Amino acid sequence: MQGELNAEEEKELQQWLEENEENRRFLDRLRNQQTLEEELSYFSTLDLDKAWQRIALQTVEPHSQTGSSWYSTAWKYAAAIALLLATVLAVYQFQIKKTGSLDSAAVAVSEHKTEAILPGEDRAKLTLSDGSVFMLDEMNNGVVREKNGVKVSKQDGQVIFELADNNSNEVFFNTISTPVGGQYQVVLPDGTKVWLNSASSLHFPSAFVGNHRVVELTGEGYFEVSKHKQKTFKVDVGTATVEVLGTHFNVMAYASEGPITTTLLEGSVKVQSGSVSKMMRPGQQASIGKVIQLREVDVEEAVAWKNGLFYFNQADIATVMRQLERWYGIEAVYGGMPSSKHFSGIISRDTELDKVLKMLALTGSVEFKAEGRKIIVSTK
Repeated sequence: MQGELNAEEEKELQQWLEENEENRRFLDRLRNQQTLEEELSYFSTLDLDKAWQRIALQTVEPHSQTGSSWYSTAWKYAAAIALLLATVLAVYQFQIKKTGSLDSAAVAVSEHKTEAILPGEDRAKLTLSDGSVFMLDEMNNGVVREKNGVKVSKQDGQVIFELADNNSNEVFFNTISTPVGGQYQVVLPDGTKVWLNSASSLHFPSAFVGNHRVVELTGEGYFEVSKHKQKTFKVDVGTATVEVLGTHFNVMAYASEGPITTTLLEGSVKVQSGSVSKMMRPGQQASIGKVIQLREVDVEEAVAWKNGLFYFNQADIATVMRQLERWYGIEAVYGGMPSSKHFSGIISRDTELDKVLKMLALTGSVEFKAEGRKIIVSTK
């Protein structure tokens, strides 16, 4: 439509048009501005809420998944998709009304093309107590090491610690760390599962002895703590401590994100900072600074990263870009004052960076220019 195809792309288009008459009719409809405007006008009249309710009534009965309701989650994601479609249609319709053609809407996306920057993946470094280092993403599945009564094995993005000798009271400390653009899962000796987000680390013992199970976290981690009535589980994040018996919760302690936050999905948690402590209930998030503030939140937002999603809820562009920096290994640089607009939406973390930037650019409030792995962000 913009006359920008090279010879190879022109040949590919012609082959596609010749494959099926419907393909040609489809292209003709796109080129017919009046027809397209009529279709966009029709879409804008749809009641998305009622349409979704009709679909929801015909789907399978809800069933539970660990830490959340599948049905509730599916509703939110489907609604987000519907809202994204409505937003894209509205942007295109606005461009047509403003300029009389689709050209400016198409250019607004194509100008922000970047080199292929791929999303993060399962990558982590395991450092054992004797100084041995294992790059887990470079190793095959199977036993990594068995020594001092502890067996360490790897299985598809997960490293598992098991006590081979339950009578051993000797404790060795280990650290698993993820780089920018990495994530990993750990199963601790007591069966507790921990998901580590990018640029994070977990320091933990080879066995939990005494009355407490204590680990140290930097960055962000999601915990499913195995229940043990006699041994509390503590997560030390430097200036604060999260204490539980058995529960599901998320802790974010990135230095760049301001106050430490703990979000509780299931069970009960005590958060403590200095001499101040508070008990949390499911659905609450604690913001931990000099004081501890509790508020009700959408827990799906806090754990979206663990489920392979970016979840933006009225996030400013700086917050959005910090998440992209950690996952794609890029550097965000701002040309002028950052946009004051806020962004809401759900995007798969498996998406290549250029596609994520195109989605953000479609809002019409920001522009992006790529120079290698440096992304220049400017207000439109």
